[in-house]
Amino acid sequence: MNAVKGTNRLILDDMRLYLIIFTSIALGLTAVYVAIGFLFHVSYSSQLFGPMYGGICTFAIAGLITLYPVAIGMGSTRIQFMKSFYMMGACMVVGTMIILHAIYGVVHLLNVGGWLQVTLYQPGMLYSSSYLVFPYLWIDVMLGLLVLGLSVFLTVCWIRLGLRNFLILLFGFGLVLSLIIAFADLGQLMLWIAGLNRIVLFTVLGLIGGAFLLSTYPMMKHAPLGRKGSKD
Repeated sequence: MNAVKGTNRLILDDMRLYLIIFTSIALGLTAVYVAIGFLFHVSYSSQLFGPMYGGICTFAIAGLITLYPVAIGMGSTRIQFMKSFYMMGACMVVGTMIILHAIYGVVHLLNVGGWLQVTLYQPGMLYSSSYLVFPYLWIDVMLGLLVLGLSVFLTVCWIRLGLRNFLILLFGFGLVLSLIIAFADLGQLMLWIAGLNRIVLFTVLGLIGGAFLLSTYPMMKHAPLGRKGSKD
């Protein structure tokens, strides 16, 4: 097995593990929600996307930190590793959302059939209150891409800068953002955002996530095998 196939297999196995773990959590929560609805005949709303988005975030952070030195030790180049990681990250997002929406579909059919009054909240409800499969799926994929991009970007910044410098940068960014929110007149901006088509808005968020993801490529081309120490 050459370095490229070995790297792809390494990241694929890791992705599959996280997908199985967080899908099991989501299925367990679904079973609890459905059981409560059936046994007690109650009507309530809950959410299921948290664990699935958490799976994407965990894969992006833990997978990148643990697999990067292993892949380089196996003979992979940094560029090849990042290409493989991007590809598997996209597969993780799409696979996660397909599984999530399969669960949504089953719960929706139970609701339509009158057997269940439990509602699972979805981000797509911000676009339409009626259950629409493809718009809802697209919105979740875009949000998943945003989560993936931000998680990988922040992790790479931590690797390259070290914990101390990373926290200083994060604090500075948070301070600037807080000052902008506190002193700038954001009313018109909020009205403009509220007036946007939700599909367009979430697509833009997904593109922002993709931009964050791809921005890590030049940052990792010459990255060290280990994270930068806090004293460096």
